[in-house]
Amino acid sequence: MKEAARSGRNTDPMAALLEAYLNVSQFQRGDIVEGQIADVGPKAILVDIGGKSDAAVLPREVEQMSKTEREALRPGQTVKVYVVDDGRDGDTVLVSLSRAKQEEDWDRAQKLLESQESVSLTVVDTNKGGLIVRFGQLRGFVPGSQVVHRQKLAVASGDPEHRWDGMIGETMQLHVIEVTPERNRLILSERRGFRSRDLKRKVLSQLKVGSVEKGIVRNIVPFGAFVNIHGVDGLLHVSELAWRRITNPAEIVQVGQEIEVYILEVDLEQERLGLSLKRLSPDPWQSVAEQYHEGQVVEVRIVSVTSYGAFATLVDVPNIEGLIHVSELSRDPISHVRDVVRVGDRRKARIISLRPADRRIAFSLKDVEEAAAQEQTAEVSAEA
Repeated sequence: MKEAARSGRNTDPMAALLEAYLNVSQFQRGDIVEGQIADVGPKAILVDIGGKSDAAVLPREVEQMSKTEREALRPGQTVKVYVVDDGRDGDTVLVSLSRAKQEEDWDRAQKLLESQESVSLTVVDTNKGGLIVRFGQLRGFVPGSQVVHRQKLAVASGDPEHRWDGMIGETMQLHVIEVTPERNRLILSERRGFRSRDLKRKVLSQLKVGSVEKGIVRNIVPFGAFVNIHGVDGLLHVSELAWRRITNPAEIVQVGQEIEVYILEVDLEQERLGLSLKRLSPDPWQSVAEQYHEGQVVEVRIVSVTSYGAFATLVDVPNIEGLIHVSELSRDPISHVRDVVRVGDRRKARIISLRPADRRIAFSLKDVEEAAAQEQTAEVSAEA
C-alpha cells in the first residue's frame, strides 16, 4: 500500500516546482541580464535588473561615454547588461553596457563559426600582418594569407606597415575561423569562401540525409567537432555526440580518429553539413517507459552537482540522465549538495517523475531514506 501510494502520487506539482526553481534569476559574474534604465546622470547610470536594489553601470564606463551616448539612454528604456560584480558581499551590483554588447557579438561570432556562414564586413584599419575589420563592438583580424581580394591595394611603397592601406574602406565577404574571447582573438578569412567551393558543392549534392558515411575528425571545439567527409568538413554538434549530456567533446572523439557518422543535414544554399553520432544507436528514451515507472527504486550514479541539486544517470541505462532536486536529497536540512552526494557516487533512488515524451526523469534519495527508516521502525516495533 505504501509503495502504491508513492507511485501513485501526483508528480505534476513537483515537476512545476523543479521548473520554477530552475528559472529563478540568480545574478552571477558573467551573466547577461535584461533590465530597464532607472536613472541617467553625468556620473552614474542605474539599471533595474530585478534585484533588491538597482545595479550601477561601472563608473569608468560612464565617464568614458560621450554626451550623445548618455542622452541616448532614457529611464524606462530596456537594455542588456553584463554583470561585473554580483554584489554578494553587500556591495552594489556593478554592470557594464558595453561588455554586454561585446558578449553578444562574441556569441554571434561563435554562431557564425558553427554555421560556417559568411558575413559582410568593412576594413577599418590595417597593420603589416593584414586587415582590421569592425564586427559590432569587436575588432576582427584578417591575416594577409587569408586575403584574396587584392586588386585595390596601394602600390608597394617599400613600407610593410602600409602595404594593405589600399583595402581600407573595402567591404569583404568573410568567414569566421577562430573565436577566442579570453584572448580577445577574432580571426576571419576571405580565402575560405573561395577554397574548393565547386568541390564542396559537388560533394554536398551527393550526400543524402539519413545515410551513414565515414569521416576523419579534423578539429575539436567546445561546441562539438568538425569531421571531414570526402574532403568537406561537417559539424558534429556536441548535442549530437551522444544521447546523454556531454560537456567535453573530447570525451567521445579524438582528432585524427576515423568514425562513422549519420548525415543529419545537407544545406546546399548555405553550404552546410550537419552530422550526428548518437543517431547511429537507438534512442534510450523510446524504451524507458517499458522498463521503468514512477515509484520504482533504481540504482543511479551521480554525474554532476549544482547548487540546486544533482544530476544522475541510471546505472543500467547510462544515457538516461535526470535531476535529484536539492529538496529530494535528504530528510535532514543540508547546507550544500556535496554534503550528501559527490560525482561518482552510486545510490539507491526512487523515480518520482517520468516523462519520456519530454525526455525528463526526476529522482529522490529522500524517499528511499524515509522508506528505509519506516521499515526499521516497523522491525523494532515487531521485535518489541
